[in-house]
Amino acid sequence: MSKVLITGANGFIGANIVRAALEKEYEVRAFVRKTSDLLTISDLPIEYAYGDLRNTESLAKAMDGCEFIIHAGALYIFLPLWFWADPKKIEQMYEVNVWTTDRLMRTAKEKGIKKVVFTSSESAVGMPSDGSLGDENLFATEEELPGHYKRSKYLGELVALKWHRKGLPTCSILPTVPIGPYDINPTPTGRIIQDFMNGKMPGFVDTKMNIVHVKDVAAAHVLAIKNGKSGERYIAGNKNMSFRDFLRLIADVGGKRAPYFSFPKILAQAFAFFDEFYSCNIKHQMPKTPLESVAAAKYRIFDCSKAWNELNMPRTNIRIAIKDQIDWFRDHGYIKKK
Repeated sequence: MSKVLITGANGFIGANIVRAALEKEYEVRAFVRKTSDLLTISDLPIEYAYGDLRNTESLAKAMDGCEFIIHAGALYIFLPLWFWADPKKIEQMYEVNVWTTDRLMRTAKEKGIKKVVFTSSESAVGMPSDGSLGDENLFATEEELPGHYKRSKYLGELVALKWHRKGLPTCSILPTVPIGPYDINPTPTGRIIQDFMNGKMPGFVDTKMNIVHVKDVAAAHVLAIKNGKSGERYIAGNKNMSFRDFLRLIADVGGKRAPYFSFPKILAQAFAFFDEFYSCNIKHQMPKTPLESVAAAKYRIFDCSKAWNELNMPRTNIRIAIKDQIDWFRDHGYIKKK
């Protein structure tokens, strides 16, 4: 039985990757910090390797006896887009998401790892100027990457491509907007579902995006071990839809009334700026409406057929994905019980 090392194993996507790997009968070694919250994976028959992504020695030790690595570990810290962003936190994000990826790939090559699957992001895909579907052939420009997290993930993928050229078998999975269970520190989309179900969403900024069940994203990572071609990138997505239709679907599944008021984007940006300034500088907490999220509210729709065809990635109905997330949130106290 082959053993796979999974970094970020206790995170939203990582916890689902662990389960997908077990379903495919891989032995799983989860790379986590000693202080990590293991709620999402504590009941699973897996092995733990403790360490820090920035500690090359602990990473190297964790690789011993493994044939494959799924590198889903990354650092997300909310960072304002304006002058009050903490430069030390900015440096820390690039250190973990870019330079640590470089050291991990170098160590993997030295250890003779058979393949590394890297978790990138749909943000790393450039969008056609004519409004058509984005695909794996397009790389994002700097203008298309609002915020340091998205930029760091893009640069991390370039590192993976560099190591492919150096002879390390590696490919990248680019999740679109995943929803589903084990969203322990709710993602921006998870917070939307949480707020919606708790009656805290009076309106919205309409856009278009691609929604996918996180279990399908996880399956794509595991399928890429055998089916993914080195040097290739795969957009792990499912359904392109407007944000308005997404909210209507959540309302239908969750038994709520959909918000009907759509905010102009310029108004949302102005609100986000003041919310961010007040939250970061006076309340010292994360804003409810980060400016980065509003800046990212663009038409981002994709052709995901490469992952479907080459990886044999599954496509779960989005209604099921929404229900799975709502049920998990209810079970863990994120939203009010019926």
